[in-house]
Amino acid sequence: MSSESSVDKGAATPRLPARETWRALYRHFRPHRAVVALGTLLALVGTVAGLAQPLAAKALVERLGREESITGVLLALTALVVAGTAVQAVGSYVLERTAESVVLAARRSLIGRLLRLRLAEVERTQPGDLMSRITSDTTLLRAVTTQSVVSAVTGGVGFLATLVMMLLMDAVLLGVTLGVIVLIGGAFALAMPRIAEATRRSQEAVGEISSRLERVFGAFRTVKASGAEERETAAVEAAAQEAWRHGVKAAKWQALAGSSVGLAIQVSFLAVLGIGGARVASGAITVAELIAFLLYLFYLMEPVSQLVEAATQYQKGSAAIARVEEAERLAVEDPAGAAGGSAARV
Repeated sequence: MSSESSVDKGAATPRLPARETWRALYRHFRPHRAVVALGTLLALVGTVAGLAQPLAAKALVERLGREESITGVLLALTALVVAGTAVQAVGSYVLERTAESVVLAARRSLIGRLLRLRLAEVERTQPGDLMSRITSDTTLLRAVTTQSVVSAVTGGVGFLATLVMMLLMDAVLLGVTLGVIVLIGGAFALAMPRIAEATRRSQEAVGEISSRLERVFGAFRTVKASGAEERETAAVEAAAQEAWRHGVKAAKWQALAGSSVGLAIQVSFLAVLGIGGARVASGAITVAELIAFLLYLFYLMEPVSQLVEAATQYQKGSAAIARVEEAERLAVEDPAGAAGGSAARV
C-alpha cells in the first residue's frame, strides 16, 4: 500500500471519553459477568480471612501476657492463612481463565468485522495497524476487563474494611496513617494520565511496525530487486525504537506509581511506631493493640496496591479499548449482499 493512500498514517487514535470507555468495557465484560462475580466473591473471602489475622495475632499476644495457652489461637491463625491462600488461588484462576475468554471473544469479533471491511476503509487504513489491533491491543483487554475491575472492587472493599478495623484499634494512629498516604498519593495521581498516553503511543508504534513489515513482505521481490533492504530496515527499526521509547516512558511512570505505595506504607510505619510507642507508654493503648495496628498497616499495602494496579491497568487498557473501538466502527460490507455476489461498495 502506498504512503499516499494511508491517510491515517501517523494519526493518533483519539482517547475515548470516560463514559464511552466504560460502555465499551462493559460490552466486553457483560457475557462473563457471572464468572467474574464468582471470582470477585472468592477474592473477597480471601480478603476477609486476611483481615482476621491481625485480630488473631492480638489475641495471641494477650494470651502470652496472661500466660495462657496459645494452641487454639495458633491453630486458628494457621487455618486462616491456609484457607485465605487457597480461596484466593482459586479466585485468581477463575479470573485469569475468564480474561483469556474476553480476549478470544474480542479477537473473534474483530476478525469477523475486519475481513468484511469496505474497500474504501482498507485503502485508507494500514493493514498492519489493523492486525496489531487484533493481536496486541486485544491482549491489553485481558487486564482491564477482569483484573482491573476485580482489583478495584476487592481493593476498595479491603481498603475500607482495613480502615474500619484500624479505627477500632486507635483513631489517632489512623489519622497519622491517612495523612502520610494522602501526602504521598499525589505522585500516584500525577502518573496515571501519563501512563495512558505513553501506552497509547506505544501501541500506535507497534501498529506502524506491523504496517511496514506487511508492506515490505507484500512487495518483497521488488524490495530485493531495487536494493531497498537498508531503507526498509531503517524504517522498521525507527518504528521499533519509537515503540521502545514510549514503552520505557510508561514503565517509568508505572514504577513511580508502584513505589509511591511502598513509600507511603514505610513512612506510615515509622510514624505509627513512634507515635504508637508514646501512646503505649502513656497507657492510651496496649502493646497488643499496637501490634495489631501495625499488622493492619502492613495489610493495608495489599488493597492499596490493588487499587493502584487497577488504575494503572485501566489507563493502559483504555488506550487499547479506544483502538479496538475505532476498528469496530469502520464501515463493513453487507453480509447478505456479499453472499449474493454483489460488487464491493466504496
